[in-house]
Amino acid sequence: MELVTGGRVVLGERQPGDPELPPDLLDALREWAAFAVSVTRSGGPQELEVLQRRGRQLASRVADHLGRPVEFTDPITGEVESVPVGSTGPIPQLPAEAAGPTPWATGFTIAAFAAVLAAFADIALSRAFAEAFGLLWVPANLLVGLGLAPSLYLLRNTPLWRWPALGAAAGLAAAWVVLLLGLLG
Repeated sequence: MELVTGGRVVLGERQPGDPELPPDLLDALREWAAFAVSVTRSGGPQELEVLQRRGRQLASRVADHLGRPVEFTDPITGEVESVPVGSTGPIPQLPAEAAGPTPWATGFTIAAFAAVLAAFADIALSRAFAEAFGLLWVPANLLVGLGLAPSLYLLRNTPLWRWPALGAAAGLAAAWVVLLLGLLG
């Protein structure tokens, strides 16, 4: 298995009786080749290590599928090594970069803006819906809240988007309080 100019992976000589590689493995090899082209040009030491480890892991998968050892040519050093059958390891991942300080002031400003926007939008739409259809705004508003809940939940750990998600959730809760108080008065 060798990466050649143009970002292609050459699997070497095929032997009689070698099965065809599955499409997912071929896709993984193409993806690795594209990654290798970009990393060998401007990658840091961590990316180069991941490139080498992922290449060995894919070579091991090829060896497992073919049922025989394959040769892996390291795209960085050019060294050729034999990869035996049954040496598949975990897929390497880049180490997580240390996050900077949390921007609380900016984040709460964004969250407050999103809360006001979500609350006003929900109140306006619910009142318009109530004028047209009566109390049918309640289940419609429940569907809106339940529809947004998974997206808002998934955004809670995304560095920038956690603030609008927090604001939208708070705005929807505030809108419900305002709408329910509007039913009383």
